[in-house]
Amino acid sequence: MKHNDIQPLSVRDLFVSGEYIIPPYQRNYAWEEGEVKQLLQDVFDFSTAHGDKDYFIGTLVVFNRNENGRTIYETIDGQQRLTTLNIIYGVLHREFSGAIHVKIDYRLNLKFDSRKKSTDTLALISHTEHPASFDSGEDYNAKIADAYEVAHKQLKLLFKNKSPEEFYQYFSQRVHILRVSVPHDTNLNHYFEIMNTRGEQLEKHEILKAKLMEVLSGDEKASYAFNLIWEACADMERYVQYGFDPPERNKLFTQGNWNRLAANSFDDVANNIHYKDVLGDERKMKLSEIVAHNGNFEINTDHKEDAPERFNSVINFPNFLLHILRIQSKENIGLDDKRLVEAFDEFLKPETSKQEKVRFVKEFAFNLLRGKHLFDQFIIKREFTKEKDGWSIKSLKWYESKTVSYVNSFANEDANRRILMLLSMFHVSAPTLIYKHWLNAALNYCFQNYGNMEALGYINYLEHLAQAYLYDRYLALEDNEVDFYNIIFENQAASVNKQKAQNFSWDFLNTGTSVENFVFNYLDYILWLERADGFSEFEFTFRSSVEHYYPQNPISSDDKLEQDVLDEFGNLCLISRSKNSTLGRYMPEAKKDHYIRVKPDSLKQRLMMNEPRWGKEQIQHHTKLMINKFKDYKSQFHLLERTND
Repeated sequence: MKHNDIQPLSVRDLFVSGEYIIPPYQRNYAWEEGEVKQLLQDVFDFSTAHGDKDYFIGTLVVFNRNENGRTIYETIDGQQRLTTLNIIYGVLHREFSGAIHVKIDYRLNLKFDSRKKSTDTLALISHTEHPASFDSGEDYNAKIADAYEVAHKQLKLLFKNKSPEEFYQYFSQRVHILRVSVPHDTNLNHYFEIMNTRGEQLEKHEILKAKLMEVLSGDEKASYAFNLIWEACADMERYVQYGFDPPERNKLFTQGNWNRLAANSFDDVANNIHYKDVLGDERKMKLSEIVAHNGNFEINTDHKEDAPERFNSVINFPNFLLHILRIQSKENIGLDDKRLVEAFDEFLKPETSKQEKVRFVKEFAFNLLRGKHLFDQFIIKREFTKEKDGWSIKSLKWYESKTVSYVNSFANEDANRRILMLLSMFHVSAPTLIYKHWLNAALNYCFQNYGNMEALGYINYLEHLAQAYLYDRYLALEDNEVDFYNIIFENQAASVNKQKAQNFSWDFLNTGTSVENFVFNYLDYILWLERADGFSEFEFTFRSSVEHYYPQNPISSDDKLEQDVLDEFGNLCLISRSKNSTLGRYMPEAKKDHYIRVKPDSLKQRLMMNEPRWGKEQIQHHTKLMINKFKDYKSQFHLLERTND
């Protein structure tokens, strides 16, 4: 491939250097809330820390078509990112135009070969006359429309700490993408197949493992123990006990009660397990063999476990490592696993003594084991059994017959359910891994109460955390906003603003689609505790679209209400994007007929639907009623007696 076939382009250059087309063999746009937020947050964080440096967001692989003397770039790889860049510029030019004074000559230069709906949706958001509206009755691509709303909301949050002008100029001039043109004789279908089946590169957590084990080189017992712990914890879908063979399991965990860790330190672990050779002979494994070995050292032949597909974790292993590092160090470690190795490098600097490094690695290994043990028992997971799935919070129970089953982690069923609802409320409100601060808070609480986890204390902590989120993050005035790290580690989840009315404003709830998803989910939790209509079948799901129950653009213009009334919290509810795009322009009565058949998405929505009619008066009344739900909530519903669970 020639050098001139590889071009680093700034985002500005990307939009003035050609036209792009997505061929039929490519899938449609598929990015969701997590990916869009991640891209924006990554650029924002890097520009804040390194504003004088360029940021590369990946590679765009293209085939140069020649059509009537013009070059059309057929996009082979990178179309999700390219589409998202178009969406972001649509948001910046439409929603923040007044705050950006020097703009690039942006024009939509992307089309889909065989997906007119997707092309039309991008065309809508590329025009800058007025904010985008996807409820005009036209048939738009729901994924693109959803990404637009996600980007709009995320940019509004980011612009609390950086001016739109400053971010825009960095994004346009210093963010780069590498455009690679494949040779003209390339078989594109074959190339595309190779691109999508190519082997994975060495993962960052594998690089990190090697670096940490290098610190323990020369100590084969410690190296063996470290590797065994790492491999046992790396499978986030499986309970950690099954990462050890039965003899080791009974030494590391209390025999007859696997939910108690018998070891108290890394050296305890190292002294209680023995060298194993996966090939079956008697010699000890060399350190190089241990590092190279991928997987558990002995197949579990004692207790049978369910297929690992039974549980889905709410987090991946690299991100879990960062959570443990933050809890161990008590430092404000970022939760972005793309910077995993760099985060650990801070504790392995050349000037750090060998003794300190060894102490750090051993402490981290033991915290990793303890953290995974706590995670398995006290953090929700998605459980699939008998063709059903739902949130669960379960522990392993060992029976004298040497069989094991999964049971609720807390004996009090009501308490277990309440904790499950709290954790799932937090989880669905933060689909992006780097925003799962709630998980860091919950794990930190579990560490602090290791061996003495009680339902009432856990509930009390999580409910205080929810109030801190509400009053210190989403309602707080700019000067009184508290960082998530400070909420967790400095304030111990106690809100600093709740009793200071001058520090926050309820007006933030009357801002239409800008209201945070967490606010709606927290309200649904309160309504669930009150046993509101539909509570018995309600569970938290990933809903990302804020709906105006009374439509912003009704089919008949005679029915239109003032925008400030439409944007009141009483007229808003959180639903799935597909429902919002389908029913956007319908009047409340028609929406109600549909939701009765398919079931509403939220308890707040059910309350709205219970009103015989819905107009300005009902909106304003419902706004006051819902705000009072937040104000009056004091953990007084369904108080649980302290149990011995």
